[in-house]
Amino acid sequence: MRSATDLLIPFMIIGIIGCTHRNESTTQELVKPKTDTKVVARPFAWPMNQEHLPTRGGTSKGAPVSLSPSPSPVWTALVAMPADRERDRAAIKAMAGNYRTAFDFQEVVGFRPGYQLSAPYFSWATERVFVIEDTPTKIVLQHQLVMRFDGHPGAMVVKHWRQDWTWEDGHMLRYLGHAQWEREQLPPEAVKGCWTQIVYGVGDEPRYSSVGKWQHDLQVSSWTGDQHWRPRPRREKSIRKDYDVLEGHHRITITPDGWTLWQDNRKVVVSETGVVPIDGRIAAEIGFERYQRLDDFDWTPGITAWDEEKERWAAVRDVWKEVLTERVRLSGEETVGVSLLEAVANETPDSGPAEVREAVVKPTITPESPGK
Repeated sequence: MRSATDLLIPFMIIGIIGCTHRNESTTQELVKPKTDTKVVARPFAWPMNQEHLPTRGGTSKGAPVSLSPSPSPVWTALVAMPADRERDRAAIKAMAGNYRTAFDFQEVVGFRPGYQLSAPYFSWATERVFVIEDTPTKIVLQHQLVMRFDGHPGAMVVKHWRQDWTWEDGHMLRYLGHAQWEREQLPPEAVKGCWTQIVYGVGDEPRYSSVGKWQHDLQVSSWTGDQHWRPRPRREKSIRKDYDVLEGHHRITITPDGWTLWQDNRKVVVSETGVVPIDGRIAAEIGFERYQRLDDFDWTPGITAWDEEKERWAAVRDVWKEVLTERVRLSGEETVGVSLLEAVANETPDSGPAEVREAVVKPTITPESPGK
């Protein structure tokens, strides 16, 4: 059984992963040896009148990895397809694979007088993405971290986030702030030709949903979602209490060596009744996540862990589907995901579903209460 501490470690580890790029017979070092400082000369879009801040993060370093040759066969097949719904489906499934992942976030604008931008953020992971459901109108992708650290034997495995894609589906799950989610039904004309993406956290708890169209422009396939709210991200839960939600939209693009996720976010204060005060938008940030395909990495611990736990996670998903009705509030929203990871890792088959029921409460909110 994995302990709660073990499950939390990957979210606390921040650093630069060492790697090599293999392209046919050549090998090239991509990352210089670790130094004592992570301050860059000038962060992108940094104000000239604000002192540069070190990038937030620790000093852990990943074991060396090898990038796959580019372009990948998946990308080559994708760009040869006509721009239709089947290419949409192929683009979604092109996100499946084995990756080195980099997460970069940086504030670029402050909306309050005298606001000082917070330090940039960078972290890394080695991550599997695999299809767990595939029908003509729905594709579900599960993410899983399989982390290996330089100089340390073995691997650390943690179930990560999940993304559900559905075709012309107006059933949205909208975040209202303060651990509340509400179902929203969009009219058929609003989702015609669109794919809805709903994102769930490490314990299959809800995060956010967005709807948009895949665009295929010659060799470029990308999807841009509509503006939505999402909970304050895990990377800032322990250091930021001055805002409640991220408001923004994001774009996914399939690349020759993997895919990218670009975010345009605002950090927003929201009252308990769902109202944003006149000075409620405090800062804007950009985020960029890069997924690059890997070769010669041993994913066996992750594959084994999923085989052992997948039936219990299927039960967890069924219970979440049952309890996420019109409007719900999570109790202990800050920790529910990790709590569920621990529960499912136990030997008791019903522990995960039981934790779901304990995590969700029906709020005493009237339908007339304002929200977003």
